[in-house]
Order: sequence, then structure tokens, then C-alpha cells
Amino acid sequence: MITLYRQELRKLLKKQSTWWCPGILIALAVAFASLARVNAKLFPAKALFNDNFETGQFLVFFIMGTAAAMVTMEYQYGTIKTVLTQSYTRGQVLVSKWLTMLTYSLILYVGTLGLTLLLKVSLLNDKFMIFAHPSFWKQWLAATAGDFMNTWLLLSLVLLVATGFKRSGTAVAVGIVGYFLLSLVNVPMIALIKKYAWLKWNPINMFNYASQLRVASLSHVTKLSNMQFFWGNLVYIGLFLALGWLLFRRREV
Repeated sequence: MITLYRQELRKLLKKQSTWWCPGILIALAVAFASLARVNAKLFPAKALFNDNFETGQFLVFFIMGTAAAMVTMEYQYGTIKTVLTQSYTRGQVLVSKWLTMLTYSLILYVGTLGLTLLLKVSLLNDKFMIFAHPSFWKQWLAATAGDFMNTWLLLSLVLLVATGFKRSGTAVAVGIVGYFLLSLVNVPMIALIKKYAWLKWNPINMFNYASQLRVASLSHVTKLSNMQFFWGNLVYIGLFLALGWLLFRRREV
């Protein structure tokens, strides 16, 4: 398993897109931080900082694309047969890809936190204070952790879909469409939750986790506590990954 994990990391590092992603995120964050520096009224520095200078959506798309390509590439290029001849099971191959994506996504999210802090200190240090208000930066860290959890909820669904296709485009399309549909479905779903309380456990509501960490009053709408959101996300992530694992194992070589 460790050998497979190392092989997947090497494959990831050799891809040009792996290095484009951090570069684009840095450019985007610097651009928004600069705008906040120039026009604080139009681009409020504190709000942009709390959202990691608008890097969140792009980060999700990059991670989804990388994950879908990683799962489908073995079948797309026919290398799955070679991998299986090395005495590895398909289940082990898939788990090694999950671990690689976990490593990659953690690096990107931690790097985003570091970049946000760096831009705050270098460009916006005189605009607002964070360390003088522990509750603010603790909320910022918690919200980013919630973003990471929600990203993996969406990613687990993308990984599930990717196990059924030889090309990554379909899985990425499902993830992107699903990402944008969430905001449209969320409003009627909240109305249904008010009427049927048990619907609060549906997977769509779980995507409100990060938002609730930023705005605590949302708990009156979502009907879930932060801890319930945490465990609910974990359960759905585990469920989608388990289904993907079963499909990948039974898939024809």
C-alpha cells in the first residue's frame, strides 16, 4: 500500500496541472488582497480574509478535476492491468488514490491558510486585527475546516461517479453542476426541513456546514448543531467512498 501511495504521489507531481493550481490560487488571492488594499469599501478586507480571498471555489474545482482524473486514468490508458499484475488488488489501488488526494487537498488548504495570513500581514495589516480577537481567527480556522469537510463530501461523490467512467470529464461535470445546483436546491430544501424535521439529515443540508460555522444563527434554519454536521458529513463521505470502492472492485478490467 505504501508503495502504491508513493507511486500515486509521483504521478501527481509529474502532472503540470498539479503546479498550475497553486499558481492560479496565489494569483487570485493576491489580486483580491490588492483590491482590498486599494478600495476597502468595495472589497472589504475582513470579509475577503474570512473567505481566504475568494480562493475556495477554484480550490474545489481543482481538487475535483485532479481526483476524477486520478481514478479514471488507469482505465483510460489501460494501465490498470499492469498495476494488478504487481499483486495489488483494485481496492488497494483505489485507497492509495484516496490517500494521495487527501494529502494533496490538505496541502492546498493549509497552503491557502498560510497564503491568506501572509497577504494579511504584508498588504492589509493596518486594515483590521485578528490576533487581538481570538474568536475571529478561531472562527476563520473552523470555517476553513468546514470548507475542507464539505469539499470532501462533494469529492467523495465525484470519486463515486468516476469509478463508472473511463474519462474524468463526466465525473467533473457532475461535481461542478452539483456544486452550482446546491444554492438553487438549498432554499426549497430548507422549507421542506421546516415541515419535515427528519429531512435535516439529507446530504444536501450537510453542505451548509461551513456556512453555519461562519454564521451561527443558521442552526435555526438547518436544524442541526455543528457537531451533528461534523458527524453527518463524515458518515456521508464514508458512505460514498464505500460505494465507490465496491464499484471499482467489481469493474471489468
